[in-house]
Amino acid sequence: MSMNLFSIRNGLLLMAIGLTTIVRSQLTVQNTLTPEQLVNTVLAGQGVAISNITLNGQPATSINDQIASFNGANSNIGLNNGVVIATGKAVLVQGPNNYPGLTVSPANPRNTPDNDLAIVTGSMMQRCVAVLEFDFIPVGDSLQFRFVFGSEEYPEYVCSQYNDGFGFFLSGPGISGPFSNNAVNLARVPGTNIPVAINTINPGTPGVFGGNGSSCTSMDPNWQDNSVYYVNNPLGSPTVELDGFTVPLMAGAQVQCGQQYHIKIAICNTTDGQLDSAVLIEGGSFTSTGSLGVSVETPYGGGGITEGCLPAMVTVTRADTVGDVTIAVEYTGTGITPGDLTGAVGEVLIPAGSTSSSFYVGATEDGVAEGTEQLNIQVTWVSSCGFTVVSTATLDIEEYQPMEIWAEDLALDCSQDSVPISIQVQGGLGAISTDWGGGASGTTIYVPGMQNGTYTVTATDQCPKSASTTVHVSAGCELIIPNVISPNGDGSNDTWRISTQSPTGYAVKIFNRWGNEVFSAANYANNWKAADMPDGTYFYLITDEGRGERYSGHLTVVGNGRR
Repeated sequence: MSMNLFSIRNGLLLMAIGLTTIVRSQLTVQNTLTPEQLVNTVLAGQGVAISNITLNGQPATSINDQIASFNGANSNIGLNNGVVIATGKAVLVQGPNNYPGLTVSPANPRNTPDNDLAIVTGSMMQRCVAVLEFDFIPVGDSLQFRFVFGSEEYPEYVCSQYNDGFGFFLSGPGISGPFSNNAVNLARVPGTNIPVAINTINPGTPGVFGGNGSSCTSMDPNWQDNSVYYVNNPLGSPTVELDGFTVPLMAGAQVQCGQQYHIKIAICNTTDGQLDSAVLIEGGSFTSTGSLGVSVETPYGGGGITEGCLPAMVTVTRADTVGDVTIAVEYTGTGITPGDLTGAVGEVLIPAGSTSSSFYVGATEDGVAEGTEQLNIQVTWVSSCGFTVVSTATLDIEEYQPMEIWAEDLALDCSQDSVPISIQVQGGLGAISTDWGGGASGTTIYVPGMQNGTYTVTATDQCPKSASTTVHVSAGCELIIPNVISPNGDGSNDTWRISTQSPTGYAVKIFNRWGNEVFSAANYANNWKAADMPDGTYFYLITDEGRGERYSGHLTVVGNGRR
């Protein structure tokens, strides 16, 4: 097998290199499925029942090198994935764009002209024709899919006789057109009946080998306006080999639900067999209105919700906006009963003019250890034709782990101005915030170390649930003040001693019962013996110089020998 590099169309230069030299790029191609498998598992979306698939008039049960699957998620083609049909080997589209013109001839090229393609391209001189056909029954009243057309003819041969083209030829009830079986061509320039081809969608200027533009004008007098649908893919582009291609375009038609239709997807090289072209059709986009989808958005990301916590938002979607539609909703899963759920509606209404409707589903906290459970949310719609369309989303339900806050009370020695108090939070759901009051937050805060304190912290998770605990701080700075002394010289209780661990000292004043100051000390040294003071009741005022705290009370002097 070989491929030919185009240089000059008159044959002055044809080079052959092995297919193995094609470098894997951001757009990738796999030729591992039969056309039948490609249509059923890649191309077909919801709302269509497909049958009788053929390629070039033969059963589509063998792998063919002109049709393959592609992954374009990392490319500039505009389609994430789908089916590619090419005039040469489908591997052609795989980048990078190393060649100004490339031909990768199929193993068994079909050069029999297709009459419908002749109408599109204006020529019966067709080479490397590929024709994929199948029947389908739609569940809704319209058909739609997305596609991109690209070619190695771009941009040099724009407005030339090498007008490679293709068509989506739809026939069936209510369809009336100029093609075989009264078919219409769905591959049209947006807003027109003009077919998509090299000479209708392009950069808007004739190619260097394209003449003066008359060939383009004959197909579409306004062909230059169509440049908005064209993407230039210059030499060296890392993603796609094709030198140019269209933006993603939509093909569609009104159909009758429940009736059988036929579609022919055909593509060819025009005039000669060089410089391949390809059409890429988006995977899953071949759908009929009435297609149904269901998705779940969880409050914390990931794929689940937690019992007793915030619910998930379930969104049901349809393809069109015609009329009110009622969708049945069912909930299944091992061990899951209706009482396990909150907000579990049995049906949802999508009103006319809207494509979706949403509701919330939560899980109740039952206190039973069940591990992770999987909830299946199935939505079902029955079309007016009696077709049943089903879509399912899954949602994990986790058990809630209650929050516990661990903290230790502090017993200090009155030696630190500021001390940290810390907590540890276990359990809970997701990110946890803490609030100590007064704007303080975090798992560690600093508090005064020379005064007693009680501090309450509240932790709140994303459930949201809360838990609180209290931390007690004993500063060790307590003042012990005796209320009686007996200065009788017996060596016991002769001196008024106040006991404290405060490093800052105390100012002391003592007054007699008439309010006269009898003793004063700025930094009391536990040395007052009530000398020469008569027995009786005295009053004191003590000031903590460091903390500014004041203490007052009375003390009794007895046994001093004076009255």
